[in-house]
Amino acid sequence: MRVFFLNLRNSTAASTGGSVGNRWTFYIEKSEYFNKGFSIDNNNSSTSSTTPAKQSKLVVVLDKLKKIAVESRNEIDNAVDGQGLKGKLKQLLIYMESKIAPEESILQQFSRLNDKNILVHHHNHHHHQHPKNPLNHQDKSSTQVVFEELNHSHPKTSFQIHYPSSIGLRRAQRYSSIFIRQRMAYHRQWMIANSLLIPITFAATILPGPNIFLAYNLYRLYGHYQAYRGCINFTKYSKLHPTLLFKPSLELSDCLNGLNDYNINNNNINSNNNSNENSNSKPICNISNPYELLSNRLRIPGLYEFIKRVQLETTTK
Repeated sequence: MRVFFLNLRNSTAASTGGSVGNRWTFYIEKSEYFNKGFSIDNNNSSTSSTTPAKQSKLVVVLDKLKKIAVESRNEIDNAVDGQGLKGKLKQLLIYMESKIAPEESILQQFSRLNDKNILVHHHNHHHHQHPKNPLNHQDKSSTQVVFEELNHSHPKTSFQIHYPSSIGLRRAQRYSSIFIRQRMAYHRQWMIANSLLIPITFAATILPGPNIFLAYNLYRLYGHYQAYRGCINFTKYSKLHPTLLFKPSLELSDCLNGLNDYNINNNNINSNNNSNENSNSKPICNISNPYELLSNRLRIPGLYEFIKRVQLETTTK
């Protein structure tokens, strides 16, 4: 899994001197395929082998809330957009989902990390190509063989964080730590808020129609919890394996440098448009967006769209 640590400089922040220009974020390769849409898993509910007498009151209450949420969600999914109460609730749900921070799904992926899958030992996956096999080294120098043996003997991480090489390892660790702490505070705050809203949204069950308010509130509570866990995991393993997790990238450094030219060019275009009010033609930007070039160069699907969503979400706050 490739994780990219990116700077979100844009022309608006660069021209106004705002803090948006120095904001950093994470992006996981193919993350657009994860955590899509509204989903509440119903597989973790109590099984038939567990009798109600053995269940705690909390488990019974949670299972009841979960069942109501799942049933309400299923009713909304089957509704036609804009038709009737359910259709309007479906449109409301889609709108509310569109307001979820795009970075939340990235942090949720970090919650899957644990001591068993964080490190991948080379000999477990490449035992069929033993480094001491002379047939594998007939065209290699002794120095290359030594380096390969050292590389094979050391464990590797299941994912790596690619950062711009121009900022250095210490800055990458410091900037990423600041970003994670900010997101931890944000998700912790909303976990508390969603927990306090459970009794209120549960009371809406007496109203006719599906209780989409309870379903959405539980979904958001679970989403914030997973993102919070992801922040904790990232902090833990970035301290345990800093040199293994962080990897410098020249491509990201070029992208960071290209943002300066891109912002300067956009600022010049804006100033020309303001000074030439009578002109009907608009100057054309000859410099492509660095994120779009980076996405195509490194074959990172969804990166450019993700960056635009994060920048839009940041500027509208």
